[in-house]
Amino acid sequence: MLNVVYNLHSTALRHKITLKVEVPRHDGVVPTVSDIWHTAEWHEREAYDLFGMRFENHPDPRRILLPDDWEGHPLLKDYQVQEFYHGIKVPYVGDPPSIGMDVYRYQDSER
Repeated sequence: MLNVVYNLHSTALRHKITLKVEVPRHDGVVPTVSDIWHTAEWHEREAYDLFGMRFENHPDPRRILLPDDWEGHPLLKDYQVQEFYHGIKVPYVGDPPSIGMDVYRYQDSER
């Protein structure tokens, strides 16, 4: 299960409410709130892009952070990092840094 959490706050009335919606991990759909709160459009696109969460009747259901042809949703725990993207090796946490470590060691030794 995935959760969608909305934290709503009325500055005029000094009211706060939190809404939590549980969504099935695969093929879960939540109604969009972007027709009520326009900034939610960007947040819902981000949730789709990184988690694969779909929002019903969303006005612009495209990826927002990753390229349109990216496979998968990288913040899901079962996501497998692509080894290559358009012929370029995709770095990930398991890879040792390819450059820069000598620079850091050099800067630390000068102090």
